[in-house]
Amino acid sequence: MKRLLLTLTIYCSLAFLLGAASDDRYNDLGNKIMCSCSCNQILLKCNHVGCTSSAGMIQELRTQVNRTSNDEEVLQWFRDNYGITIVVAPSTHGFDLTVWVVPPIVMTLVLGLLIWLVYVWSRRPAAMAAAGNAAALDPGLQAFRERARKETEL
Repeated sequence: MKRLLLTLTIYCSLAFLLGAASDDRYNDLGNKIMCSCSCNQILLKCNHVGCTSSAGMIQELRTQVNRTSNDEEVLQWFRDNYGITIVVAPSTHGFDLTVWVVPPIVMTLVLGLLIWLVYVWSRRPAAMAAAGNAAALDPGLQAFRERARKETEL
């Protein structure tokens, strides 16, 4: 009798845990899909009064979650039926992968370029700096400066 009770308890616990995993998956996927009405909200959080889209989409989401075991297949089904923009996050394979990969690469390259530029500018030889000051002290230009100061009375 104890064995039967223990076995029954284990099976009930497993059924409960599997149901919880399905609900977690449903909530996770529902938060990755936009409602197709004009409210611009996440499907499971659509509070648009009189929304005709969310109830049907939620039912389709439940059906797809129960039908398939792969989350990407569910998201792809919604992309195929409602358009690419219905899924909040882009897919992580194919051409859409560039949306995830290119911005960090570009930011890293630009940051590296800026660091290199600052390094090069800070290491300029003293001769170049002195040459720049010599041009500022050119006697011909100095005469023009003095004349401009006298004319403007500065």
